[in-house]
Amino acid sequence: MGLSKETPIGRRIFLAFWLTACTYPIVILVLPIVLDASNNRMHYLFVAESFAMVTECILFVWVCKPKFEGLLWRDLMVIAGANMASFLVGEIWWLQ
Repeated sequence: MGLSKETPIGRRIFLAFWLTACTYPIVILVLPIVLDASNNRMHYLFVAESFAMVTECILFVWVCKPKFEGLLWRDLMVIAGANMASFLVGEIWWLQ
């Protein structure tokens, strides 16, 4: 929703699903095993959320190659914000 207007709506929808599809399996399937999430949940959450945010930003830049630096920073902040919102919703759901 918050991506720059220079990003067409079709590409925005594609990016929303594609970026999540690239990082979600690693965050949910691989990192819990590698980091032994059952013993240190905070460490897992920090690494997993950082991995998702950084990787999605890198993939976004790789795919979109924005022309204007200002728009790039705005888009990256939107991606980071979406990851934070997703994390908070997940935590609220997990605590209930």
